[in-house]
Formats: sequence, structure tokens, C-alpha cells
Amino acid sequence: MFSKLLLTSLLAIPVAFASFESAERTYGKSSASYAGSRRLVIDLVKAGHYYSPVPWMKDFIVRTDRALDSELEGALDTMLYHTGVKPFEALPEDQLRRSRSGSIRFILAKKLFKRGKPQEALIELNGVSADHPAYPFVANFKATIFSHLGNFPDAESYFRDCVRASESRMGKVDTVTMRDQLEMNRDYCVAGVARVQFATRDYKKAELTYLDIEKDSFVWPEILFEEAWNSYYQKNYNRTLGKLVSYKAPVFNFIFRPEVDVLKALTYLKMCLYDDAKKTVDDFYSELEAPSRELRSYLISRGKDYRYFYNLMADFEDNRPAPVPLVNPILRSIRKDAAYREMKSALSAAIGEYNELRKKPQTAMTQNLVKNVRVLADEYRTSIGAYVRAVLVSKYSELYTSFQGMSYIKLEVLAQRKERLYQTDASPSKKRGDVKYIDRNDKQYFWTFNGEFWADELGDYVFALRSEC
Repeated sequence: MFSKLLLTSLLAIPVAFASFESAERTYGKSSASYAGSRRLVIDLVKAGHYYSPVPWMKDFIVRTDRALDSELEGALDTMLYHTGVKPFEALPEDQLRRSRSGSIRFILAKKLFKRGKPQEALIELNGVSADHPAYPFVANFKATIFSHLGNFPDAESYFRDCVRASESRMGKVDTVTMRDQLEMNRDYCVAGVARVQFATRDYKKAELTYLDIEKDSFVWPEILFEEAWNSYYQKNYNRTLGKLVSYKAPVFNFIFRPEVDVLKALTYLKMCLYDDAKKTVDDFYSELEAPSRELRSYLISRGKDYRYFYNLMADFEDNRPAPVPLVNPILRSIRKDAAYREMKSALSAAIGEYNELRKKPQTAMTQNLVKNVRVLADEYRTSIGAYVRAVLVSKYSELYTSFQGMSYIKLEVLAQRKERLYQTDASPSKKRGDVKYIDRNDKQYFWTFNGEFWADELGDYVFALRSEC
């Protein structure tokens, strides 16, 4: 197998060299013409240069009013397979419509959905064939749109189609990064099935479906919170608390979810454990009230300086902490985020191509390709900075909403404790926990939890508290 791969690689070298040489000849003769610029982009992609021709491909789409032919569409799909869709997302919709590329349809569908046109987005996605490399992600997006429209049967059908399509392509891709993306896409679609079941109040089915996501999945840590809500709606409050306590494990130090404490306090409230609810609320205010104000001032002061936020993330990855302490745990969560990792990987690959081009003889074409990659790398940096800022703003919004939820719980606790003062038979039990209060099945076993966390037990903890309602 290794010798076959080596032979394939060696055979590809002269093909790539010949394609680059062909591009050089085209650039020197007729690159300004439609046919010349078309041939130039196709040859560069064949030569394995996916990033440097991006500005030319974008300019090509903008300048011509004709539909792209099949060979150019193929080059565009190959380019997008490596660069991701981000470099083309800023193109206007009318220009994107000129391409029948499945990847461009996907970009257009995203723009339409963001503009509140889900039905038009579905029309574009329906034009992507099931054998297209992007189809697993298209199926995921279609399922998401159907779910947004409240069409849960079609949503579940496409989520399951997404799972099948992702799994069938995992062994066929040529990079570890793409395989990881497909695996993550599959797991998000499994979670999508569970979310549909949750939305239709089939909590038992949702509980079983969530268990199909392996604990070593990149998706699993965030799914744990959804499982906790699923248990909450089943009134299995002890299991809700058990799910949430897993987030205290050191391995989850990259998770920043203020809603975890809100659900914890709400669960204690449902069990009439008012002292526990009050302590959770008080600890939340003590830990996050002042830092959240500091975060708000910090974000206002920096505005939309995307290059600053890119440098902030780059410094953090070089072990230089952020100037505002609360930003650090959020940056840890971003570092694990799939979208960030994809953009960072694309930037790294673009820089690799830049360095490769710098080693070539500096002809007129090579010099222009070097400039192209430099422009594209700056676009990636801007996109990363914009993404980092958007996540920070989103996390502040979550904090604001969480404080609202905690305020309600605090008032409710005060009201309930006041009412309890007037009850003569409301003395709470002195016994804090007992295995008899655990709702478990035949495959779940009791094990005393003394504060230690074991990797194989994360997500399986359950409290044994008696409701005092």
C-alpha cells in the first residue's frame, strides 16, 4: 500500500510541474483574455496551487456574465475543497448565481438563509448532487433549515442522510483534516437527530440517541449540556445535576458556558433545595458579575478592530494571556472550536504555499501569485479576528441572559423560603443523599463519588438527592 502511494506521489510531481509550466506560458501570452485567464486558473489548480489563484478566480466570477464551464467548475470545487468557502462568501449573490458549482451553491444558500430566505436556500441546496464532496455538509444544512421551519420529519430524515453520507466518505478523503471534519459533521448530525426528538418531546428517544455520540468525539463536551436539559424535562433532576457536575472536571477547563450554572440553580429550585439554589446564584454573582462588566467595557473599547482580535488569539496561543482575565477561558473554548480550527488550518496552508512560491524563480507570474497569497492570508486573518470578536460578544450576551435567569431564580428562592417559614411541617430532611433516590436502569451501577473525576465516568454521574417539595 505504501509503495502504491509513493508511486502515485512521484507520478503527480511531473504532472504538477507541467501544469505550472503551462500556466507560466499562458500568463506570458494571453492571460488577459477570457480563455487565457480560464486556462491559467485551471492549470494552477492542477499544479496544486489552491490558494494563490483565489483572487483571480474571484475576479473571473465577477468579470464574466456567463456560466462557468464544467472544467472550470471542477477546478473551483477542488480549490474550495482546500481553501474552504470563507474566501468566496463576500461575493454578491447575483455573481454567485453564475456558478453551478455545488460549493458555490452552498455559499449562496448560507447567505440566503442569513437573510431570512430559507426556502430559496433549500432550492440552491437541492441543486447539489449526492455524489458531490460537499454533500454531507449540504445534508446537515438542509436538515437544519427544515428544523428551523418546524418540519421535523424532513429534518430528521436529512440528519440521518448526513450521518450516512459522512461515514461513507470518511475512508475516501486524502487528508486527516478532512476526515476529522467529516467525523465532526456526522456527530453533529447525530446530535441533530436527538435535537429533533427533543423538540418533538420524545425525550426517551433523544436520551438514547445522544448516547450514540462517543465520549472521545470533538462534539461530546457541548452535547453534555443538552443531555442535562433532556433529563430536566424528564423530571430526572438528579441526573441533570450529575451531567452538569462533569463540567467541573479539569479536562473541561476549555468550556465556558454560564448557562450550566443557571440550569444547576434551576434544578435545585425544582427540587425545593433552596439553600443549594441560593448558594449557586450567590457564587455565580460573586465570580462573574464584576468580570462581565469588565468584559463589556473591553469589547466596547476595541470595537471592530478585527486585526487586534486576531493578534489577541495568536498571542494567547503563544501562552500570552489576554489583558482581561475573563477573556482567557473564552479563548480556550475558541481554540477547540471547529470553525476556528478550519480557518487556522487554511491560513497555515496558505502560508505554506506562500513559502513554496518564494522559493521558485521570481517570474512576473510567480511574483503576482505571491502577492495573491499575501492578500488571501490577510483575509483569513481578518476572518479569524472577526470570528474571535463575534464569539466574545456572543459569550457576553450569554452572560447577560444568564444573569437575568439567575435574578429570577434568586427572587423565586426568596419567595419560596418566605412561604416555608409559615409552614409547620416543612422541616427539610437531615439526610442529604441516598441511592434509593437515583433513577437508573439495569446497565447503570452505583459508585460513590468523592470529588475525583475519571475520564470514562464523565457524563455518567448522577446525584442522589431527595426532593424537598
